[in-house]
Amino acid sequence: MDDSDRRLAAWADGVVARVAAQDELDNEFLAALGRSPSLREETPAHMAKALWAATPGLGPAGCAAAAGVPQRQLWTWQIQEPAFAAAMASASTLAQSHALATNGTPAPMTPIALRVLLKELRAGARIQPAAALPGVPIDALNRLRRHHPRVNALILAARGRGESTYEHSYRLVRVDNASTGR
Repeated sequence: MDDSDRRLAAWADGVVARVAAQDELDNEFLAALGRSPSLREETPAHMAKALWAATPGLGPAGCAAAAGVPQRQLWTWQIQEPAFAAAMASASTLAQSHALATNGTPAPMTPIALRVLLKELRAGARIQPAAALPGVPIDALNRLRRHHPRVNALILAARGRGESTYEHSYRLVRVDNASTGR
């Protein structure tokens, strides 16, 4: 590995570390406010992340991954919350109205799609399923990796920081009592 390869790897490792740190920001803010995570606060935050991912055109799997929830949860929210379902539909319509003409070729990778891909790789997913979540065909991803060394370096860094798919972690979340409004 020459000096430029080491610099590129160090840059990519730093970017992946910042993405990981950003994922923990909400919990840090809650701790600063003297509160612990609650479903009442987390659900709208996860919904907002799903909407953020839908706006540039990610599909349901990519939106769920961006929100950090299973796709089934995303569907449940849309069934239970008509306003959220309407917002998701509007975000998808907005994405379609701004879509680039692709003439049958895959749409270009967006920063949000790359972020979802890196997040999944960091969580221990294999490359093909991780690429499928934001809707990136594996051959398009491989081409992108060959033509853009920085993208390849980011993928390698995310895989290097990845957790085993067999590791499980649990987080305590306070469930608000709906009858008392707390």
